[in-house]
Amino acid sequence: MSLKELLKDRLSDEEIKLVRRSFEIIGDVVVIEIPDEIMHCKDDIVEAILKRHKHVKTVLRKIGEVNGVYRVAKYEIVYGGKTETVVKEHGCRFIVDPTKAYYSVRLSGERERIAKLVREGERVLVMFAGVGPYPILIARLAKPREVIGIELNPNAVEYFKQNVKLNKVQDIVKVIEGDVNDVVPRLSGKFDRILMPAPYSAENFIHLLKGKVDKGSYVHYYTFESENEEEKLPEKIASKFAEHEINVEVLKLRKCGNFAPYVNRYAVDLEVVG
Repeated sequence: MSLKELLKDRLSDEEIKLVRRSFEIIGDVVVIEIPDEIMHCKDDIVEAILKRHKHVKTVLRKIGEVNGVYRVAKYEIVYGGKTETVVKEHGCRFIVDPTKAYYSVRLSGERERIAKLVREGERVLVMFAGVGPYPILIARLAKPREVIGIELNPNAVEYFKQNVKLNKVQDIVKVIEGDVNDVVPRLSGKFDRILMPAPYSAENFIHLLKGKVDKGSYVHYYTFESENEEEKLPEKIASKFAEHEINVEVLKLRKCGNFAPYVNRYAVDLEVVG
């Protein structure tokens, strides 16, 4: 039964129309959008969520989009109080707090997909690593030689370090705190695979890959784009890389969530060809 159906006897038809169809469950924390017009119904909404998901301890109302250099959305607590939780994902566990560091359950399938592409012995770089789901999943589901994760948000870095220990991948995953602009140029050697999971701004960091990839390396590039521009996206991205003398072939273009009406998040798998 959907949230709207659970509320149909409590809210008016006009109020029901304003109830969001979906919400995100992160461990025992729920993240939901409640429009101002129906904030007076928040107790009914919370009760309906708890009726359906009895393990939930905290409900957060999203009041601002992911923003700022630390890429954290704004929330207010409408039920409970503790915002730190533990999430289980593909055999791994992650300690997260959505009010302090970005994490989305909705990208779980995409993270698993990438991890399964990693070949034995690869050296992998994850930019904007957050609390570590990509590096840790890759270390646990594949057999890489080394995975380096870079993150600027100090709160995310602390969770990243905890999660590396929690999942026993200290020998494979290296956590580096800092700005990718400063860190990547200092890294020695090249990488077999580089992840750029920052759809808001990934294009601003393409230049950092120069000298860090070789022919046959893979890049996983994420971006937001209008559905109307989807057909042009592969050529557009290849051109951006070519501007920095990195020639790539687009292997796959995949929708992995949406940002706004008719605007999607796209995962683009690239192979360096020269």
